[in-house]
Amino acid sequence: MQYMILIYGGEDVWAKFTPEQAAEAMAAYMAYTKALKSAGKLVAGDELQPTSTAKNIRVRGGKTNVVDGPYVDTKETLGGYYLIEAESQADAIEWAKKCPGAIHGGVEVRPIVVR
Repeated sequence: MQYMILIYGGEDVWAKFTPEQAAEAMAAYMAYTKALKSAGKLVAGDELQPTSTAKNIRVRGGKTNVVDGPYVDTKETLGGYYLIEAESQADAIEWAKKCPGAIHGGVEVRPIVVR
């Protein structure tokens, strides 16, 4: 079964890092990605551009509204994801616990709907 590991955190976290801290954090993500690949779990994964680049589209009553940024004001935003293949939700949670995003923000594990 496939699961999304959604990585949430404050967009300013990386800006506050020293160059050494940023390099250490990036190395942790690279190691995590490599571990997922080596275990045959990784389907896809990417970092997302900041919310300042986002557009939110809603259609109500036949009228389309396009606004800048996320619709909901929040301190933590979706910064990236991993789509993984896991044996069970427990397996997906174990992988999510290892995600570096859990250290500076939080990660969410959600199963993909299979139809």
